[in-house]
Amino acid sequence: MNHKIRILVVVAALACFSHILSAQTDQTLYNFTGYGDGGNPLSSLVMDAAGNLYGTTFVGGQFGAGEVFELSPTGISVLYSFTGGADGANPYMADVIFDASGNLYGTTVGGGANDLGTIFKLTPSGSGWSESVLHSFQGQTDGANPYAGLVFDSAGNLYGTTALGGINNQGTIFQLKPAANSQWIEEVVHTFGGKDGSVPAGGLVFDRKNNLYGVTQGGGAKAAGVVYRLSPSAKGWSLAVLHSFTGGADGSNPYGERLILDSTGRVYGTTEGGGLAQSGTVFRLTPAATGQWSERVLYSFNSKVAGNPFSGLVMDTKGNLYGTCANGNSTTTVGAVFELKVQPGDKWTEINLHLFTRTDGEFPEAALLRDASGNLYGTTLLGGANNMGVVFEIVR
Repeated sequence: MNHKIRILVVVAALACFSHILSAQTDQTLYNFTGYGDGGNPLSSLVMDAAGNLYGTTFVGGQFGAGEVFELSPTGISVLYSFTGGADGANPYMADVIFDASGNLYGTTVGGGANDLGTIFKLTPSGSGWSESVLHSFQGQTDGANPYAGLVFDSAGNLYGTTALGGINNQGTIFQLKPAANSQWIEEVVHTFGGKDGSVPAGGLVFDRKNNLYGVTQGGGAKAAGVVYRLSPSAKGWSLAVLHSFTGGADGSNPYGERLILDSTGRVYGTTEGGGLAQSGTVFRLTPAATGQWSERVLYSFNSKVAGNPFSGLVMDTKGNLYGTCANGNSTTTVGAVFELKVQPGDKWTEINLHLFTRTDGEFPEAALLRDASGNLYGTTLLGGANNMGVVFEIVR
């Protein structure tokens, strides 16, 4: 596996841990064709109160530049097809999010006024959905090419990352504030410079104190990526590197993920590379009273059946973790859905809930969605009936 920083390439643990295959029921909910219904979904999914699923595809739609879709028990509905022009193009690992009024917000990695990506809003009406571009990136100080989706704060401001752009062209963290006359104002709250990380491909998550947490794919002390915290104050935002990956057993190159936090403030995530077999890890960061953070690798993948988790995790009420591996052994498996089950003594057991075999999907790169019954939903970039990706459900 080549662990160099990936820029817009789309098609293309320890002794106490055990490796188990668990039989689960996998259902392909939809096979994309790559045409009007979209293709190559890279985003995770969001569910509305009625149980309908929403996501994005990188290509396809009416103009071939990707789309936002809704999947219900009756079939797929394309809410918006990007033209590839000023309205945006090719939503990447960018999930959509709802506001309280039912509007959807997201990003595209291309298109916009400068062909460097957009932040968009979709508004529903009786006649369908209409799109408005809230910001077109300029590729200079304000950033370029947002890979990931957005997050709201309690005041209704949006936050996200751009993989490139900024003063050093190594990515930014931005805030988008609503203003008068339905306008939005973008402000860069941090520009990466290499030592503090570079290429923030993943999204952001808030803690209870309004700190933001995220990862960068590169940069840091060993150029293998970092986990960071961005904290607000009266003087602005300040960034602290919580862990700088070495590229060895501790992991390397966390990619398109959104971290999760438990009730004690510990941070969980994945790395695409590194670990004991250089096939990726699941890690946890724990804060100490001194302000330092310590990393523990909960599991190292070996690629015998699964490896290289590109995205983040979800956690159930018992503290078990669920995620996807984008790759398998390339012969009998081409990706996996896994559970990391917590055991007494803080030991962890990895269980493969489903191994993909191309006919049911290939390269699950996005994070999972878990419903109230414990069922898991996700997307694969390729595979399925038309080799253009699928939406799947793992019934628990």
